[in-house]
Amino acid sequence: MRRHRRIRAGVVYLAALLLLLSVGFPLIWMLLSSLKPSAQLFTSPPKFWSGSLTLEWYRSVAFSSGAPRLFLNSFLVAIWTTVICLTGGCFAAYSVTRFDFPGKQTFMIGALVSYVFPAIVLFVPIFFILNAIGLVDTLAGIVLAHTVLTFPLAVWMLRSFFLGIPKEIDEAAWVDGASYLRTFILVILPLTLPGIFSVGIFVFALSWNEYLFASILATSGINKTIPVGIAEYITSFDIRWGEIMALGTLTTIPVVVLFLGAQKYFLRGVLAGAVKG
Repeated sequence: MRRHRRIRAGVVYLAALLLLLSVGFPLIWMLLSSLKPSAQLFTSPPKFWSGSLTLEWYRSVAFSSGAPRLFLNSFLVAIWTTVICLTGGCFAAYSVTRFDFPGKQTFMIGALVSYVFPAIVLFVPIFFILNAIGLVDTLAGIVLAHTVLTFPLAVWMLRSFFLGIPKEIDEAAWVDGASYLRTFILVILPLTLPGIFSVGIFVFALSWNEYLFASILATSGINKTIPVGIAEYITSFDIRWGEIMALGTLTTIPVVVLFLGAQKYFLRGVLAGAVKG
């Protein structure tokens, strides 16, 4: 029995190691490539470690490519998308888990079905709506598009967290004279903060990395986001791998820092949703 446990534990650790390598190797390769001199980027066969490091690609994207503006745009879009999705998603998820109203099932099925469809299917109607209200080539338009893409996911994830809160807690607050809104804000929200935080990380990461809508809605350089800016380094005549690797590394850092810094709350929220949902 002990031998079988050791074998099983060894298999689990090996699988975890392989998964870590499969995820981490591209990131490490991107980081090292962003530090290689130009001559070392195109050696054949490729070298994992060149022996010499340089910051020329980071200087290039920092001073000659408008990268600071790209980062600012992406940050604003991701933050506002997260705020809108969490605010609306919390109210929506709380409502469907606590109250019965006409169209409740239709709303939840619609939220699920809308997320099943690929984003390109939703692009045409979203584009026409944004164009009609004058929000094409604006950060607000990109925020609304990202909200449409991520809101159904936020509602479904938050729903599982609110289902894990017993209704008796709400009823006790109502008996004490608290209104529905006061109960929601002062009693229920603090109990679901880990779940809300984990959903916020997901939404932020999805908006931060979204390319399709941002590339078409941002027709001028002033409103482009990081994924769009990276794609512009690929042309018919040249692929500027140094700048691409540098920008890719800088783009990855905020999401990695966010996940690592909030790892405790993120794991607690995900596990709570998985168990209680």
